[in-house]
Amino acid sequence: MGSYRLHPPQSGLAWEVADVKVLQQRLLAGTHAVVTGAGSGIGQGICVRLAELGAAVTGIGRTDSALQRTAELVARTQGNFQWFSADVRDCAQVRSVISEASAELGMDLLVNNAGGQFYAAADEISDKGFRSVVDLNLNAVFTVISEAKQFLARRGGSIINISLSGVERGSVGLTHSLAARAGVLAMTKTLALEWAHLGIRANCVAPGVVISDSLPGAIASDLRDRVVPESVPAGRPTPTADVAELVAFLATPAGRMITGQLLQIDGAAHLGRGLHMVDNWPPGEEGGE
Repeated sequence: MGSYRLHPPQSGLAWEVADVKVLQQRLLAGTHAVVTGAGSGIGQGICVRLAELGAAVTGIGRTDSALQRTAELVARTQGNFQWFSADVRDCAQVRSVISEASAELGMDLLVNNAGGQFYAAADEISDKGFRSVVDLNLNAVFTVISEAKQFLARRGGSIINISLSGVERGSVGLTHSLAARAGVLAMTKTLALEWAHLGIRANCVAPGVVISDSLPGAIASDLRDRVVPESVPAGRPTPTADVAELVAFLATPAGRMITGQLLQIDGAAHLGRGLHMVDNWPPGEEGGE
C-alpha cells in the first residue's frame, strides 16, 4: 500500500471566524427559491440561509419528518418555508410539485441538491446500482430543470446544481456518481449557453468532504479521520455554512455574470491526491493488482 503524508488542518485567521455570513440582510427579499434534498445536510443548510436572507423557500424531499425539521430551523429565523414530500426520480410527481410551488410565487432560484451514492470500487458496482445512482444524480436533475425553466424564464433566474469535488478528475470509489455528475456539468454548461438570452444562469457548486449531522457516525468518523487528512490539502472538511453562503451569493445580483461554471469549494481536494473513498487504496501486492 502506498504511503502518503497526511495534510494538517489549514491554519489562519479565517478558521477563527465562527460565522461566515457576509451577505447583506434581506438581500433576497421578494425572491422564491426551490431546493431539492431539503431535509438534511447541505440542502437543509441552504434552505435556512436563503430564508434568513429573505427568500421564500420551497423545500422538496422524501421524508416529511426531515422536512419538518428544516421548517423548524427556518422558523427560528422568522423565514418563509414550505415543503413538499416527493421523490425527484418520479417525473410526474416532481413536475407537479414544482408547478404547484411556483404557480403564484414564480421562481428565481433552483438548487438541485438531491442526490446520493454508495462508495465502491468500479468492479463492485452492479448494473442496477450504477443505473440507480445515475437516475438520481443526472436524470432527475434534468427533469427538475426542464419543469422549472418556464418559471425561471419569466424574470430571469439562477440554477445551481450541487456537484462533487473531483468531477473533472475522478475519485476512487465514485465511478457511478461522478459519471452522473460529469453529465450534469456538461448539461449545466450547455444550458448556460442555450438559456443566457432568457436571463437564466446555470452553475455547479462542488463541495469536497462535508460532514453533516445526518451522516451515520461510522461514516463521519472515517471521513474525518482518514479521508480528509489523506485527500484534502487544506486538511479540513468543507463546512455546510460555506456552501450555503456561496449558493446564496450566486443567487444575488453580484453573481449576474457568473454562469456555466464549476465552483469547487473543497480545500483544494481536486488539485491534490483526490478523494479516495475506498479504504486501502491503492491496492497493495496482497490485493492482486
